[in-house]
Amino acid sequence: MKINPTALTLNQLLGSANEKFVIPSYQRRYSWREQQLFDLIDDINILEGADTHLLGSIVCLTGDHVAGVNSLELVDGQQRLTTISILLECLRARFATDDRTEHVQELDRLLTARPFEGPVIPKIALDTMDGEEFSQHAKATSEGDTHFLNLRLQEAFANARNWISQQETQDLVAFKYRLLNQAFVVRLDVGAAKDAFKLFETINNRGLRLSPTDLIKNFVLGNAARFGSDHLDAAKGNWSKLMNHLDRVDSDAFFRYFLIARLATRLTKSQVVYQFQTYFMNAVSEAEALPDRHWYSYEPDEEDDEGSSEIEPQDELTAKTPSGDSDNISFGEFMSGLVGAAKAYGELVNQKTGDVRIDRHLRNLKMIKSTQSYGFLMHLRTAGTKKNTFIEVLKLTESFILRRHVCRERSMTRKVCLPSSAK
Repeated sequence: MKINPTALTLNQLLGSANEKFVIPSYQRRYSWREQQLFDLIDDINILEGADTHLLGSIVCLTGDHVAGVNSLELVDGQQRLTTISILLECLRARFATDDRTEHVQELDRLLTARPFEGPVIPKIALDTMDGEEFSQHAKATSEGDTHFLNLRLQEAFANARNWISQQETQDLVAFKYRLLNQAFVVRLDVGAAKDAFKLFETINNRGLRLSPTDLIKNFVLGNAARFGSDHLDAAKGNWSKLMNHLDRVDSDAFFRYFLIARLATRLTKSQVVYQFQTYFMNAVSEAEALPDRHWYSYEPDEEDDEGSSEIEPQDELTAKTPSGDSDNISFGEFMSGLVGAAKAYGELVNQKTGDVRIDRHLRNLKMIKSTQSYGFLMHLRTAGTKKNTFIEVLKLTESFILRRHVCRERSMTRKVCLPSSAK
């Protein structure tokens, strides 16, 4: 693995006229909260004299150098760089209002790349579900009545604008200088995709814990890169579809229920990543040639390290999927199945299957907190269960779950709860 690390100020990082940072479509949506935004602002504001602040590292997949503007795919650091872009966009708008042309021009230079021919393009480009909304926020000084899907992104722009509106112009000039010249980023350039995803995993093995979805995404794309560039391109596209289907849905829960449905076993949150990796290595035919495949084997834990799970073995009706080598499927088939399951899961959770009767029963299940049924229902949907049969299953599931809540008994328990007068 060849890594080229460079410590750069934001002025240096964004100063190149022939580079742009692309946040690819397979990355998750912007998710920083108000606290994280103001922590960043405070870190810059408290700098004194020639003090510096380390913003952290970013991992860039560089590819081959080409004439014109080179696109650097951001494998790690997208949340941080997006937040910086939000601050700079809001500062530029304020300086334009104050008629501080020199500062507007400086920020224009840092926020845009200029090809030899053609219009200017954003220096930090979001090729994600947030891309269009980010552009709308950056152009507007007020959201008005526009409905935005990513409330975190909307709040970040609103909070940044609100803070900036309360500052004196000269204070903002000083803040801009410290942000651009005294805040450093360690840029790690990697030429091969498989190395970039491996580096991401190594960096994030310490410190703040990544979500299961982040770790699974990196595992899938990293192995896709090992299978070949065509597999990687297809995997990126499939992952983008998957995240679209899981928009406004707990993606960590999806992977848990997906595995429960495939493996027919009890599964705690802490087991999801390893069990997914194991399932992947034993199900995907291309993985047979990987030298580390033997690291992954099905070994059920005797102890539950997170206490009792909300799903007991008898609670989840699932279908066992054979994991032997004779039943291996191609990587493309694996990803298609994963995307199909995500689509079914998203429709179930959001009650948007397109069928009025099914959606009505799904709303009932949501009201009685029937989350433990989603893995089973997702399996039925992806298996092509007929509509009338599926509706009957929904009715029975409603009755089972409601009885469980009332009687405090497990769903598969045969005991019937009747009032004494009816016995």
